[in-house]
Amino acid sequence: MTDSQVTDAGALEARAMDVSALEARALEARALEARALEARALEDGVMKDGVMAAEAVEAGAGTEGREAPDGARGARGRVLAVLIPSTGGLLFGYGTGGIAGVLPLIGEQYGLSAWTQGVVVSAALLGAALTAPVSGRLTDRFGRRPVIAAAAAAFAAGTAVSAAAGGPAALVLGRFLVGLALGAISFAVPLYIAEIAPPARRGALVTLNQLMITIGLLLAYAVSYALQSDGAWRLMLAAGLAPALVLLVGMAGVPESPSWLESAGHRARARAAAAALGLPPAPERPAAAGPQGGGPQGGGPQGDGRRGGGAGFREALAEAGPRRVALGLGIAVLVHLTGLNTAIYYAPTILAASGLTPSGGVLGAVLVGVCNVAATVVTIALLDRGGRRPLMLGGLAAMAAAAAGIAATQWSGGHAGTTALLLCGFIVAGAVGPAPVFWVFAAEIYPRRARGALMSLATAAHWAADFVVAATFLPLVKALSLGGAFALYGAVTLAAALGLARWMPETKGISLDDTRAEPVRV
Repeated sequence: MTDSQVTDAGALEARAMDVSALEARALEARALEARALEARALEDGVMKDGVMAAEAVEAGAGTEGREAPDGARGARGRVLAVLIPSTGGLLFGYGTGGIAGVLPLIGEQYGLSAWTQGVVVSAALLGAALTAPVSGRLTDRFGRRPVIAAAAAAFAAGTAVSAAAGGPAALVLGRFLVGLALGAISFAVPLYIAEIAPPARRGALVTLNQLMITIGLLLAYAVSYALQSDGAWRLMLAAGLAPALVLLVGMAGVPESPSWLESAGHRARARAAAAALGLPPAPERPAAAGPQGGGPQGGGPQGDGRRGGGAGFREALAEAGPRRVALGLGIAVLVHLTGLNTAIYYAPTILAASGLTPSGGVLGAVLVGVCNVAATVVTIALLDRGGRRPLMLGGLAAMAAAAAGIAATQWSGGHAGTTALLLCGFIVAGAVGPAPVFWVFAAEIYPRRARGALMSLATAAHWAADFVVAATFLPLVKALSLGGAFALYGAVTLAAALGLARWMPETKGISLDDTRAEPVRV
């Protein structure tokens, strides 16, 4: 073969390789286009026929490269990935509401003062306030899924200690352990759901966690009423073991958050987890110029894969800005300064003080719980349609009116039926407005790398305010009367509504990666 023939053969081979490369690029482009179309269809709620064009592997399982599930299996996976973590909301509701029916029984059995009863109720809230500040770092370092599972185990342990308590001190210890779990659950579950939800459905899916909280409260009231005549307060508490075990076992079968995997540097696993959840892959992010203090090399996605890409508190504060941080903390505290959770924790006590018998007070609390669940179902439909801001402001205004009505009823001599209806209205307004909106809004307002640290800070403030308000409610009623306490709550709620009318932006439908572009009102 001559030199010219060799040259011609080489040229032909090179052209063939170029053609093959072009064909490969074309095939890859068509695959990416099909994948994007499928992701958009899934986000709109339409499942295309056929097999999802992606690798499917459960994030955090330590293996990669399995075939993706078909449409039906993928849909089931997405449903389970929301429903199982939402069981944490059930724990939250039962763990906080279960004490409402127990309190009158142990108060009579042990002769507890108003302050001691407040300590029993608020011990869980103190534990939650201590856990919340570190929850962001834990979820950023180890992932959302392991933290939720560990919290479920801690809840089960605390519930067992509470149910077996031989006196008030052991009961307070058990409640404190339950609170440590609730602090992590209240942070990690809404964050996980927000990160796996499409923007158009995020509000509804995160509010599903709030619905589970209200169902947990209703179950706690119902169990308390069923066992009230027997005085079986230990069984009331022990019933909380069932949802804790469901959550602990169930978390082994759901994927890790693709957003966290991307931030931790596990890009292949992040793409696989996104495909398994029917989500588009996270966009590639450029490497940072150097290491970030307190975080992995390169910042976020360029980390070494051993720890998450979340920013430390100092970096997070700088990235989010003072006004955004102040807004998140302010809403976290104001939700509890309205007195919403005291109405939930002490519903039987409030109704009994209005003239009902102790068992009648618990039954009234069951009816309040039913109203709470119904209102939350309505909220799921409204949150992504009406937006976060209108529900927050409208809910606060309605709460202020209901609190004023309770105060007026008590000052005019008190009527148990009227008080029960107004208390139901107060809790329903909170279930439509501040309670669900806070968790959605807190996940949306912060930049991605700052989200873990700042959400944990907001959650800590949230629980600290809850602890203070719950611990002081009975002494406040003793000092001001029930009417005076609700008059104070109504005034604070009205002031909160007026302040947020100026400062709170709308975040409905905004991508979690784009939320920081939304300006805060001044």
